[in-house]
Amino acid sequence: MAKKKKQSAVGIFFSFFLKAIVIILGLVILAMGAYLLRYTLTAEAENEDEVTVDESVLVSGSDDSLASGSDADDYDALLFDGEAETVESAESVDLSYEDKIVILNATDTKGLAGAWKDKFVAAGFQNVEVGNLFGNSWENSKIIVTEEGSGSNLNTVIENAPVEFGSPDSIECDAAMDGAKAIVIIGTDNDIVSQ
Repeated sequence: MAKKKKQSAVGIFFSFFLKAIVIILGLVILAMGAYLLRYTLTAEAENEDEVTVDESVLVSGSDDSLASGSDADDYDALLFDGEAETVESAESVDLSYEDKIVILNATDTKGLAGAWKDKFVAAGFQNVEVGNLFGNSWENSKIIVTEEGSGSNLNTVIENAPVEFGSPDSIECDAAMDGAKAIVIIGTDNDIVSQ
């Protein structure tokens, strides 16, 4: 009789063990379903909020190419989500020397952003950070300002870079962009380290 009680105790243990596994798997399936439902609803909401790109505000042409290769215009449209606008220098105002400026190296040359930081600091800018832009190397430099009509004094430091209005949110880089008033993207045309 002792043997039957032992077997039934083992049987009871495995019975509860299997029930526990079934319950845990059910909870996991429920959680995954809720996550996928939330993800689907979020993705649908983002698709409804998409903005169409106005081709007239994008910089195009061989003289204004921003990235190397044939996909330069596509990369620009993705990076700035159609919000980039060239700032007319006559309407521009100066940035404060205390405003945060982020300088991004868009080339393969190591230390290029740091070299440009030294130039901006020498020009009087006090809040300058550096980083690297992710993606393809850029041929031409560019300045993006977060407040429309600002940044005219940045061209005194880096002369041949166009100033554009845009958002730093879509710029993929390793620098902290919070609070940045201007983003200076250094291309191979301003490679002062290799020259």
